[in-house]
Amino acid sequence: MKLWNVFRMEIFKNLQDRANLFIMLVLMCLNIIGGIIISNQNWWFREPNGLEIMMIWLFVFSVLGTAAFLFIYPYQMARTDYKNKVMSLMIASGVSRVQYYFVKIGATLLFSFLSVIFLVILPLLIILIVNGEFATAFEFADFYLEISDIGVILVLVITGWLSSFSTLMTAVIITKGKGITFFVFFGLSIAASQLAIIIQGILGINRWQANNAATVIQYLVTMVVMGLIGILILRKQDL
Repeated sequence: MKLWNVFRMEIFKNLQDRANLFIMLVLMCLNIIGGIIISNQNWWFREPNGLEIMMIWLFVFSVLGTAAFLFIYPYQMARTDYKNKVMSLMIASGVSRVQYYFVKIGATLLFSFLSVIFLVILPLLIILIVNGEFATAFEFADFYLEISDIGVILVLVITGWLSSFSTLMTAVIITKGKGITFFVFFGLSIAASQLAIIIQGILGINRWQANNAATVIQYLVTMVVMGLIGILILRKQDL
């Protein structure tokens, strides 16, 4: 079986997951509606009434639900093949474990990125446009931040997200998608951060004064190390 066909199969399978797609649609609508209502109210000069308090709690719920979904969604996609015994059948069809690893990671990463766009970026843009603050937000960013600063922030956010994503995927492989995946994930994250602190101490870098370049390098190294650990475990794993 060709890798492109495997990738298309992963895309088709994720698009047929109507439960997660429905949850994503509901959270997106709640984020947009709640964000517009909350941003149009002046909470500093008066006491909110009962309906407004309900809307505040609804918006808080949608934000917390979005954060949880963005964390759980890639886990659900990654563990599906372990749960349904699809991975063992796929390997038996002639696809190597390493090849399938990269295809699976690629498809999961793609849908995770799309979930961030639909649940965070798109609602934020719609809220700014509806409130007529789209241009104001850019003027605010341009006034307080240089273009280089925005680039650094984006690099830090993206590399940090990829580092956490690779750690989560490694935890899924180690546990074969079982419920203890999250405990393993937090354990690996703590171990990676502590190891980084030790290395910074050996190199004489004050962890409170570590610059952005050192942080990005830490994220990239964590991503590569976790990826290698995941591949090595998957190659020897009894599926």
